[in-house]
Amino acid sequence: MFRTSIPLGRFAGIPVGAHWSVLIVLALIADLLATSVLPSATHGHPNAWYWVTGVVTALAFLASLLAHELAHAIVARRYRVRVKRITLWMLGGAAELEGEPPSPKADLNIAVVGPLTSLVLGGVFWGAAVLTGQWLPVLLALGLAWIGITNVLLAVFNLLPGAPLDGGRVLRAAMWKRTGNRARANAVAARTGQVLGFALALLGLGEMLFSGSFNGLWLALIGWFLIFAAQAELASGTARERLAGVRVADVMDPHPVVAPGWWTVEAFLAEVAVSTRRRAFPVVSFDGQAIGVTSLGELTRLPEQARFTSRVADVARKPPAVPTAGPDDKVVDVLSKVVLRPGRDLLLVLDHGRLAGVIGPDDLSRTLELASSGHTLRPDQTVMPGASGGGWSPSS
Repeated sequence: MFRTSIPLGRFAGIPVGAHWSVLIVLALIADLLATSVLPSATHGHPNAWYWVTGVVTALAFLASLLAHELAHAIVARRYRVRVKRITLWMLGGAAELEGEPPSPKADLNIAVVGPLTSLVLGGVFWGAAVLTGQWLPVLLALGLAWIGITNVLLAVFNLLPGAPLDGGRVLRAAMWKRTGNRARANAVAARTGQVLGFALALLGLGEMLFSGSFNGLWLALIGWFLIFAAQAELASGTARERLAGVRVADVMDPHPVVAPGWWTVEAFLAEVAVSTRRRAFPVVSFDGQAIGVTSLGELTRLPEQARFTSRVADVARKPPAVPTAGPDDKVVDVLSKVVLRPGRDLLLVLDHGRLAGVIGPDDLSRTLELASSGHTLRPDQTVMPGASGGGWSPSS
């Protein structure tokens, strides 16, 4: 979901990170608890204890959000759907899956396990507060109760029937099972999510208008997020349907400007880089094997003297840090697994180790834009009559 995040480590072998907006949520929750909820529920405690309880409770709630997303990820892996990462952010979290659930049952189980986890956690924390409240310090009991109630509310909200909420996934699975058409089911869930988003945004705006306060702002923000996220899912689903038969070979550049790995960095900059508009280059060995990828930025950041002694292969990023694919792989699979940064990244298309072509950020963007307009790129199409697709190679 986010290209950059603060790494939090690995849980169950899955990379977990937090977007900077999580800090805002932690601060807001801690402030709400320390200045309003806890003082209203119990009086006479030092102000510092309210804040300590508020911060610890906010962190525990963040951990419960992580448990919710981990549940999605673990069940997804049981259905052989790879999980790229989990990212926590302002409005919750997201488990990024590489690929789609193989069946309606898998889709349902992956979706429903998140809210079920939140319900279980809510019951555990709430029950602990009720059963042990008479022995625990009152602030600790209140913190446990707040986490429990909030997790229950989170589960109920997530089960609302509209993408990208878990309830939208449940709706999609049900429609997929009923119609046998996953694309149609995805469209129904996405449009339902848009309607739900509009309803929540209007409720939030109405609350602010008629109450004269900003209490409805959070609800309005959630509504707007649902609207745009549902629209993105609808567009993504449409693109995937239209790109179902498109191969990597159909959209790759088969004649990229390559960087000979045995050349010095200075020789490549002086002989090749100055005569092309390209900023990222596949690196090949003398016998034509693909080594990795380098970029103009990486090469020019080398000290001037080092450019005369360093080989291009020495500074290239190599697989698995560089994504690769085969010519017959599906473009939709690449789109779900790869994020390419303009001017820096390329996907290497390999045919028995040799470079068959590359795919850059613009190639993926162009493919998606064509698909959203109802067109798909054909391998024999050219941009204009007489245009040359040839690039530079060591032998030219």
